[in-house]
Amino acid sequence: MSVSSLAMRPVALGLTLLAVTGGHAAYEASAKTITISVDGRPQQIRAHVGTVGDVLAAAHLTVGQHDLLAPQKASTVTDGSTIVLRRGREMDLTVDGKVRNVWVTAMSVSEALDQIGLRAPGAILSADRSRSIPLKGFSLEIRTRKTIEVLDAGRVRKIGTNALVVSELLKQIHIVIRKQDRLSLPATSPVRNGLVIRITRVDGRHAGQDLPVAFMVVQRANATMYKGTSRLVRAGQVGVLHRNFSLTFVDGVLHRRVLTSARITERPVAELIDVGTRDRPVAPRAIYYTGGSGSGGLNWGALAGCESGGNPQAVSPGGDYRGLYQFSFATWYGVGGSGDPIDASTSEQTYRAQVLYGRAGSSSWPLCGRYL
Repeated sequence: MSVSSLAMRPVALGLTLLAVTGGHAAYEASAKTITISVDGRPQQIRAHVGTVGDVLAAAHLTVGQHDLLAPQKASTVTDGSTIVLRRGREMDLTVDGKVRNVWVTAMSVSEALDQIGLRAPGAILSADRSRSIPLKGFSLEIRTRKTIEVLDAGRVRKIGTNALVVSELLKQIHIVIRKQDRLSLPATSPVRNGLVIRITRVDGRHAGQDLPVAFMVVQRANATMYKGTSRLVRAGQVGVLHRNFSLTFVDGVLHRRVLTSARITERPVAELIDVGTRDRPVAPRAIYYTGGSGSGGLNWGALAGCESGGNPQAVSPGGDYRGLYQFSFATWYGVGGSGDPIDASTSEQTYRAQVLYGRAGSSSWPLCGRYL
């Protein structure tokens, strides 16, 4: 072998090593850094991936039937992308004695009630609202707050209660039903909101009976409120018509009942409702979405313009609120949406916003709801 060929060998070897190490560095540089948030706990992975499904496989994560994943598995990821995975949790929910099974992606009792649209102010819960919901599932009993009226001895009592049945309610308010007295419905009847319970007291050979007297509903114009809105100023209350009877018993069996007097012992209180007459202000111009008023005469274009500038793919700085109406993932799925709100059409986003409005009114948008 010549001297010149020996001199060339180290040079060739050095070039080969440089090519290998340079290719490895380029391969590593092409990897993507992805953030995966699982039940609110973020973690980062760095890998050569193209879709959300690739990222999940690289992180050894699976998605169950009731889990929430955004974006969807087939979505393309880029360097710096964020993937949200919320695990489904099964709840055995008992509301006023009625049992049903629901799945939520909430991690606390309060968030779960928000997802299923059951805020239930004044309700009694079997667990604290701040209690976390484990992955294995959770049982929750809810007794909602109900307003009922009891007509007894010529007087009406308006009562707020969490009782399930009439007998439990009467025990709570210390009303004793004697053997000869009569209830207008069985003691085992369920207590529902707006229920009126009539008690007939039977004493000796006379009996008194209370009957409800319906109240009127009065609407008055209010120039400080916008057209299409209304506000309950004063709740109505039924009155009481008290009737006395003379009773004739034969061998302990009622033979004849004669009305001896009838008078209104409490007059009904009319329900007062303010109805808006003020014209709504001109809505701000939307940048992307300029939809009209939508159903019910509500200006969804104005709301979208205020919330997102009318951009159906708008994302808040923290990434928590998305789309035309700035849905959180929990609220979006709570009104029947799927995937990421920004991937839905403008008509789909508006429809889900209308569902949310039907449940909670404009309070779902504390700052921009006034434009509806």
